[in-house]
Amino acid sequence: MKIGCFVEAYNFDGKSERNALNKFKSTAESMGHTFDFIFKHDIPNIKNYDAIFIRATTDPGNSAYIASRFAEQAGLKVIDDPHSIRICSNKAILHDIFFKNNIPSPKSILFHGDYSDESLGNIFKTLGFPFVIKSPYTRFSSHVEKVENVSEFIEISKHLIRKANLLVLQEYIHSDFDWRVGILKNEILYLCKYCIPKGGWKVKSKINGKNIWGDTIPISRDKIAAELKDICINLSECVGDGLYGLDVKETDDGYKVIEINDNPSIYDGFEDAIDKDIYEKIISALV
Repeated sequence: MKIGCFVEAYNFDGKSERNALNKFKSTAESMGHTFDFIFKHDIPNIKNYDAIFIRATTDPGNSAYIASRFAEQAGLKVIDDPHSIRICSNKAILHDIFFKNNIPSPKSILFHGDYSDESLGNIFKTLGFPFVIKSPYTRFSSHVEKVENVSEFIEISKHLIRKANLLVLQEYIHSDFDWRVGILKNEILYLCKYCIPKGGWKVKSKINGKNIWGDTIPISRDKIAAELKDICINLSECVGDGLYGLDVKETDDGYKVIEINDNPSIYDGFEDAIDKDIYEKIISALV
């Protein structure tokens, strides 16, 4: 079969991501398939492929989403599919999915810009301080801020809501790491700990004016706790049967899902360090 892998130039900037992309290509070819890297200008030719694998950032406003739509409309197998992109890219939609499907997650509130005393009182009583503000569309911890007091909330929320109809306000849960659970076709694909860098509060933190990523600690997917596995598979089934990455906090009260992402990170020497068959599994899912 002929597989097209939609990418942007930035996907090749880092050695680990570049090496992972080349592993996808060599794996597909070893399985008897062709594997071409395709770019924006190749979108009209998507119909000439049998399957499309999206690796560029997939927000609905980006070209990767257009490529996904073209592939779906042409009847091709596509990862990530447009439905998964729309769901995972919108934190407000995820808020509703968590609530309606009893997914354990931090307390959260949808905020529409109501700064009345009653509204603010309810927010601060429910979430306490600190808590987290998220724009509906976020990637790699961007447009995600922690507020420590009332004045910070008003300042930051007014800045963020200028470009959004609403914000997601979420209980802050302190931890040294997030569980990252890779899911493919509603089965566990890989398991990692994404560590919080020292002096930061999220996986990608700004420390002394610099963006710092925490370490990635890979763990065999067979070691996943039964409770964590069940929660992650239940949530992935609410979204679809694609390729997802779930971020989960481990607390004294059990696991709390922060979010589910389409187009999860897969970097050479990180997510693939233990379960090295993830490339073959993804190619098999495509074909």
